[in-house]
Amino acid sequence: MLLRNDLLHYTHPSPRTVRILWIAPGQSHAYVFDVAALSAEVEMIQLSALHADILAGHASVLPADPYLMVVSQELLPPKHLQLRARAWQIIAPLVAHEPAIYEARQRGQLIAQAIAEHGVSHPTIYRYLRRYWQRGQTPNALLPDYGNSGGRGKVRQSSVGVKRGRPRKNNADAGPGLNADEEIRRTFRVATARYAAAHDRFSRLGAYQAMLDDFFVGRHIDDAGRVHVAPDGAAREVPSFGQFNYWLDHDDDRPPEVARRQLSATFADNAAPQAMQPALNLMALPPGRPGAGFYLDAVRAEVQLVSRSDRSQSVGRPLVYLVTDSFSRMVCGVYIAMGEPQWPHAMLALAHCCADKVRYSHQFGRDIEAEQWPCRHLPETLFANTALTLGWSGDALLNNFNLRCLAVDEGPSDWRAVLEKRFRLLPPAAPGAPCRLDGVMDVDQFTRIVIDCILYYNNRQALARADGATPRRLWDWGVQHRGGGLKIYPEHLIRCTLMPVAQASVTADGILLHDSVYTCARAINERWYERARLRGGWNVKLAYDPACMETVYLLDPAAPTQFHPCQLVAPSMAPLRGTTQSYASFVA
Repeated sequence: MLLRNDLLHYTHPSPRTVRILWIAPGQSHAYVFDVAALSAEVEMIQLSALHADILAGHASVLPADPYLMVVSQELLPPKHLQLRARAWQIIAPLVAHEPAIYEARQRGQLIAQAIAEHGVSHPTIYRYLRRYWQRGQTPNALLPDYGNSGGRGKVRQSSVGVKRGRPRKNNADAGPGLNADEEIRRTFRVATARYAAAHDRFSRLGAYQAMLDDFFVGRHIDDAGRVHVAPDGAAREVPSFGQFNYWLDHDDDRPPEVARRQLSATFADNAAPQAMQPALNLMALPPGRPGAGFYLDAVRAEVQLVSRSDRSQSVGRPLVYLVTDSFSRMVCGVYIAMGEPQWPHAMLALAHCCADKVRYSHQFGRDIEAEQWPCRHLPETLFANTALTLGWSGDALLNNFNLRCLAVDEGPSDWRAVLEKRFRLLPPAAPGAPCRLDGVMDVDQFTRIVIDCILYYNNRQALARADGATPRRLWDWGVQHRGGGLKIYPEHLIRCTLMPVAQASVTADGILLHDSVYTCARAINERWYERARLRGGWNVKLAYDPACMETVYLLDPAAPTQFHPCQLVAPSMAPLRGTTQSYASFVA
């Protein structure tokens, strides 16, 4: 049985919640009001139609009324009581005329009379009516919303020459301080993630001090790529430890090692719903299925990385290749490279879609569960950004994996917002400009931060297109209910097939590739090096990952599906690690 003031939540044909304002004595019809409406329009509907919607499962009666205003009179300040009394004095005679107040023409006449009697504006009366109908048709519904004033939880924009926040309590002679703008907050996030990755136990003060030592000093990179630190030490203006602590607590996507301090009850209440997992609204889910199409894209991070072996030598700006599932928007694969965009590097990002993500993340110090990054599949179709397709060939994908490849101008980019919180993102060919983060991180540290961003995005980022579901939750649901387009192949087979191939020489000392010498079990067993010493060398083909040259793979023309791993021999290992080729190792 439906009653006055009942709330009905509809899921079909579109999500909305309506309140029953009045029911005719004969139970023939009722007037309902959409509680999210911005106007004061009321809808008349047959009561039998409401019962039919409930029986069909299109609507349900909410057990609790979240809009009802029930407060203790003793807690209300006199000013609020005066405003409520004034508003109630104006609309009490109007809402007493039922059902006339619900009819548009008669409502207009009643409101015109109230305007003449009380001297208030037309929008003011409609605002009172809307609030009264939304919040349970009680005088308390007219209480002012001062709790929403002040922009609580919103970040104020900084102005040049104007310091936000309270004045300094300590060291006031040092000046007003530094505004924590987006660039400073980005530095906070990167410094926090970098410190958390390098220490077993996280210390806020330690992370803050390391940030000042690493990012707030006079540093520049010359034309030869050498990193120079100014001898005068710290920069003139630095953020305070209080600012660092504040943004560490208010950034939701901080590393898991960083525990949130005890915050106010208001903030805790606002943060609690993020951990809840409401039931998926099936009507709001996008069409398609996981694996029907992956989108391959690349962005350049505006940060200069340094060599792992010589941290005073810059190696350039990293290029981040990402593969995204078009249905769930989950990031399925990633590859970090240097230099210009190349199709072979893009293929290694696709190969990473089939990689063991637990093992890959562990290589960079992040221990995860398999369900946190569940994709180990190839799609039916690969959509590649046009900027990456220079010199491409889709024959290997089509012939080996029946995977079609199409060039498109743009595709899903929901992940960009999370990565942009750490680094400014540029088009692949853009040169970029100097920034505070330059010359501090190597590619392994950068990759660790990218992994954390992907894990946060996949597992916690709410998607508006899927009624707030996260990419991983949408992927899991799609695999269970629509998963027909996913393909699984052995990881080593995918990687070796998609790696770039180069010609190497078999010599008496080993297999020579790019001035480095390799050896493998097959060459030793078949005595290749003795044959090369007696009869001269010959050429072979090796597949290799430019990001990890310590292991390459020998291709066998007689057995195309076999790949023999070749290890770097000791004499050439030292010079190799001094180059920019030894970054971001992937699974072997």
